[in-house]
Amino acid sequence: MSDPATGTASRMQRRIIDWVDDHRSDVIGLAQALVRIPSENKPPHGNELECQRFIADFMRQLGCHVDMFRPDEVTGLTEHSEYWPGRDYTDRPNVVGVLGQFQPGASRPKGRKSLLFSGHADVVPVLGEGRYGWWDATIEEGKLYGRGSCDMKGGMAAFLMAAQCVRRLELELHGDLILESVVDEEFGGANGTLACRLRGYNADAAVVPEPNNMVISRAHRGGQQFRIYTSGTSIGMGFGESVLPDPVTALAHIVVGLEKLNAKFNARPKPEGFEGDTFPLMPLLLRAGEQLPWGTGEAIPETAWVEFWLEIPAGVTKQELQDEISRMIESLARDVPTVGRVSWRMEERTRFLPGSTIPADSPIIQTLAKNFALAANQQPVFANAPFACDVFMFNLHSPTPCALLGPRGGNAHAQDEWVDVEDLITLTKVFALTIADWLS
Repeated sequence: MSDPATGTASRMQRRIIDWVDDHRSDVIGLAQALVRIPSENKPPHGNELECQRFIADFMRQLGCHVDMFRPDEVTGLTEHSEYWPGRDYTDRPNVVGVLGQFQPGASRPKGRKSLLFSGHADVVPVLGEGRYGWWDATIEEGKLYGRGSCDMKGGMAAFLMAAQCVRRLELELHGDLILESVVDEEFGGANGTLACRLRGYNADAAVVPEPNNMVISRAHRGGQQFRIYTSGTSIGMGFGESVLPDPVTALAHIVVGLEKLNAKFNARPKPEGFEGDTFPLMPLLLRAGEQLPWGTGEAIPETAWVEFWLEIPAGVTKQELQDEISRMIESLARDVPTVGRVSWRMEERTRFLPGSTIPADSPIIQTLAKNFALAANQQPVFANAPFACDVFMFNLHSPTPCALLGPRGGNAHAQDEWVDVEDLITLTKVFALTIADWLS
């Protein structure tokens, strides 16, 4: 491996870097091929099958033993505490490819290491039109455009091509490499990732290339999406009434209360791994009343509601988060007559996604850092991933510590989503070097 005193590349590392440079068009081409396969997640259904078959074929060409299975075929999934009900997994298989002797759930020889790369094939559905076609995979000015390019088919292409690099160079690995593509990660899914853990694909370490802007993350945020409804008795315009049940104004007080509550969250000491981070409150939808044919409203609405996404650091539980919101609204109901005159309820729109973290001195963090410096010719940046994702299924519900390292990009979940092309080349080098390092 590299000389620790000088940071210079060994002959094997130089071969890896040169191979990726020589095959950059293949890296980009694989990312484009993945983007061009629609794989929208439309709860409770999804159409990941074609993309998963493509990935399975690629893994077979690498010489992987390939396992394709529906998440709900896995024993114990629906009984698990983190299972999110209501999904249909017809024609929605997970795909896992193994290079080596690894058998899921079986005991492994002492000293034989394993490394796992995981990504999700599903993407958020398309809506409307942007400058670039959703499935065209257009490249312009160093950016690859298309649904899923950033989140997260670009990162998946990087680890698949890293595995191909290792195979083409015929590097001898003294351990097992596991490549994983799951379904149903979007919309707080994560059942696909949980199914792989329960099926026994648990390695010594894992890497997930979610688009965290080319930093090495040992931690990621959690979060949950809610709707809060306020309701009152219908009284039309309320002529002659001295006191009006007003769900709209009551909801406005609650929205301001949410903003203040979030400010209080952010003023608290941050847990280890989240120092300096800020956790956003994102209002997404606001609805009340009805516009009549002549263009106005003519009655106080019976119901108003707001939908919002709230992010949190690791260590905050679902009960703690929901209790804080409930206490805030109950306090408003006591102190603000408008809020006290209506009823309210809170509805979960996604599962609760906890944040998670692994120790700063985890070997996978150190290995990624060393190989990032070699591949990128610059020292890595360490920071938590500023989003919720399925990595908690590794860190909280399996023996596999998981780090994140993914590309820069933009407009995820929106029109003209893009990923930085050069980052995909750099990531392929980092991942190939890490495979050789970890399993040599």
